[in-house]
Amino acid sequence: MNAYKIIKYVRYIVCTILFSTLSTATVEAKEDLSHSVSIQVGGAYNNITHYYMRGDNPDSRRLDKLSTLSLRYSFAHSPQSRIGRAYPTAYQGIGIIANSFFSHKSLGTPLAVYLFQGCNILDFSNSFSLGYEWNIGLSWGWVPNDAHSAYYNAMISVMLPIKWKISPQCELSIAPLYNHFSNGDTSFPNHGIDSFGARIGFTYHFEPQKVSAPGFDFFAPTLEADAKFKERTSWDIVFYGGWRADRFTSNGKFILINEPIPNWGVQINPLYHFNHYFSLGVSLDIFTDMSANLYDAVLDNENNLISYSRPPLWQQTAIGVSLRGEIRMPIFAVGVGVGANIIQHGYDMQRLYSIFSLKAFVGKRTFLYLGYRLSTLKYTRNVMYGFGFRF
Repeated sequence: MNAYKIIKYVRYIVCTILFSTLSTATVEAKEDLSHSVSIQVGGAYNNITHYYMRGDNPDSRRLDKLSTLSLRYSFAHSPQSRIGRAYPTAYQGIGIIANSFFSHKSLGTPLAVYLFQGCNILDFSNSFSLGYEWNIGLSWGWVPNDAHSAYYNAMISVMLPIKWKISPQCELSIAPLYNHFSNGDTSFPNHGIDSFGARIGFTYHFEPQKVSAPGFDFFAPTLEADAKFKERTSWDIVFYGGWRADRFTSNGKFILINEPIPNWGVQINPLYHFNHYFSLGVSLDIFTDMSANLYDAVLDNENNLISYSRPPLWQQTAIGVSLRGEIRMPIFAVGVGVGANIIQHGYDMQRLYSIFSLKAFVGKRTFLYLGYRLSTLKYTRNVMYGFGFRF
């Protein structure tokens, strides 16, 4: 079995486990759930950065438009339950979305299955509210081309839905959004697609909804005011691995290594919990990338890579410290971090980095981990698949 097949199976297993958390994690056996279904249609403008998207493609046209149709199922915890009292407007679910770039020959018409979660931020009245929502999923059905090499790509969306409750069971929404497709540099080329637009949706709640509960306040004193410091703190330890394709320069020539090269790491992250929603902390980040600081490429007559040399493992390892922020909701926690390496070697281990993460809690103190690391705060470094423990 070659490395690409192993990677494909690992990706399927990780996605299956991640999606299964919706039905197994943090749901109390005896508490009631409210259920909803919705449909959304959307349109967006694609930020064009590659010649293929500008018109050098089989259709000889700009690929700057995106149209979507999505069907979704979601659930929320009862306001009488422990989780519902802590997170009164939170909802989460699973959806499927069809994406059209109006050019099936050039890009395909990819489908995606995704998880989503959202919550109210501000209630304007009993009927109108402003919220936030994130989507993360896996898309397939792409046509590999000069800008995007993968049949599978990750999909990430962030929205700010404005909701209008037209009846106790029906709701309309319009949501400005940012959307991103990418394979996380697991193969090249990977120029990604960034889109800006909106979705219009209709939601049907199977159970009548009561008057909107207040949206969350990051610094509301939802923990006991006299709680001891140690009761407000926790330690997250994360173990992760991943892979990436890579490219480097040797003797003035641009060399592409379009094969999976492993990386792995550990994060030790103490957090201070201001309330149920918001936490801040620092993290010690130990990261090893076997694609870093490669040298002595050997090429054939057509400039195809035959072999290369790899430095000692300690020269492919970096140790950094990052500032972390985390928003915790039922089941999921979304985090962001900005840090700097204090020990590093060579050009490939850039000093500054940022991390975006999603934790899916499958138990009170255990979680699955999906992360995305950028170097110099803007260039993709690697995708992280792992697990962690909270103490």
